[in-house]
Amino acid sequence: MLTRIMKPRDDRDAGFTLIELLVVVAIIGILAAIAIPVFLNQRASARDASVKSDINGVAKVMETIYTDTGAYPAVGDEADLQAANVVTSPGNFISITPVGTTGFQVFGCNVESDNGWFYSSADGGLNPDGQDFTGASCVTAGGVAGEPVEPALSATVMFPVPS
Repeated sequence: MLTRIMKPRDDRDAGFTLIELLVVVAIIGILAAIAIPVFLNQRASARDASVKSDINGVAKVMETIYTDTGAYPAVGDEADLQAANVVTSPGNFISITPVGTTGFQVFGCNVESDNGWFYSSADGGLNPDGQDFTGASCVTAGGVAGEPVEPALSATVMFPVPS
């Protein structure tokens, strides 16, 4: 008889305690605190990789033009770039500065990034731009968030050359 009375009482006790629920919530909070900064850093790395890729693409087009014609494009001669369908990724801005007919410099940035990149044909490599090259200066130079922009040859350097 006692077992019949105790059985229904045991069935009612089959739930989670408040302590168990608090432990689960705390574990989820800790995992979220670890995962969110990692995710945000990946987005920033992707933006930087996008700018580097665009700069390298422009540099390859410029070198191809040099190989074909024996000179880099002059200021204002953007037909070669347009013929090669050179367009930057959304949010990136690229500025190409010819250095006579013997070289060029490429500056690039993303409107949502705090990093800028600099490529010089004379140095033969891609380097971080050591200047204050924030997303705001990229917008000032002509970058548009979420929209692709055609690279333009410019007579003046949009950004200071790193020293």
